[in-house]
Amino acid sequence: MNDKAKVLIIILCCVVSVLFFVVADWSELKTQTYQLNSDKLTSHVRIVLISDLHSTMYGTDQAELIGAINKAQPDVILLAGDLFDVYREHDGAKQLSNAIGKAYQCFYVTGNHEYSCIEFDEMLDYFRQCGFTVLDGDSRLIKVNGQRINICGISDPIAYLGASISPDESTFSWQSVLDRCIKQNREIDSYSILVTHRPERVESYAASGFDLIVAGHAHGGQARLPGLINGVYAPNQGLFPNYAGGMYVLTAQTSMVVSRGLCRNVIPRIFNPPELVIIDID
Repeated sequence: MNDKAKVLIIILCCVVSVLFFVVADWSELKTQTYQLNSDKLTSHVRIVLISDLHSTMYGTDQAELIGAINKAQPDVILLAGDLFDVYREHDGAKQLSNAIGKAYQCFYVTGNHEYSCIEFDEMLDYFRQCGFTVLDGDSRLIKVNGQRINICGISDPIAYLGASISPDESTFSWQSVLDRCIKQNREIDSYSILVTHRPERVESYAASGFDLIVAGHAHGGQARLPGLINGVYAPNQGLFPNYAGGMYVLTAQTSMVVSRGLCRNVIPRIFNPPELVIIDID
C-alpha cells in the first residue's frame, strides 16, 4: 500500500468517526409513541408524557416543544417530575407550563431535583396558577371522551424523608403514600394511571393494581446501543439499568411507560435523543 492510499484510508476513518459521533450525539427532539389496549376503554385516549425537562429550552419561548405537543393533540398531559432544577434558571419550565396548563388537562408530580431549589414552593404555586393539578398521594377522576379515568400521583421518595403526615404519625414513607393511592384507586371502577418519577420500584408498581404507570428519572440510561444496550447508567439503578426507557409489561393488568426525558446538558446523550412520549390507548 502506497503512502497516498494510507492517507486516504486515514482521512476516510476520520470522516466516518466524525459522522458516527455526530449521529450518536444527535440531540434533536424526538417523538416516541407507544400503543396500549384496554377493555376498560371504549374509545381512543391520547396521553402526552413529559419528564425530566430540567428547564431545557427548545427554541424561543419553548416553541419547538410546545409545537410538538400541540401537533399530538393530547387528551391529557402527565408530567413525571424534574421539570426544573437548581442548576438552571426556571424559564424553560415556566414557559412550558404557561403554554399548556390551561390548554390541556395537566397532572404533575415532583422529581428528586426540584427539592434542591429554594424556589420549590414558589414554582409549585406557579404551576397551579398555570392550570396544573399537582398530585401528592392523591387522585383525580376525570372524563375523557365520555370515559372515566382515575389519575393518581405520588411525589419523589425524597419528599417523604422525615416528613409528618399527622400528629399521630411522626413519619411516613413513600410506600405508605403509594398504599393510600392504591386504596383510593380500588374504590373507583375506571381505567387507572399512576404518575411517578422513579421507574425502578417495580415490585410496588406490579402489586398496585393500576392499569398504567408512567415515570422518568432514568434519562434513557444516558448512552445506548439500540438493539443491544438499552442504557448504560441510570440513577438508583446503576450500570445497565433494566428500566432506562420504553414500555414494560409488569403484570397481565399493569404496564409501565418510562420516558427517556427531555434534558439536554453537558453530559452527552449517545444514541439517546430527548423525547416527547405519546401513549395511545384503545
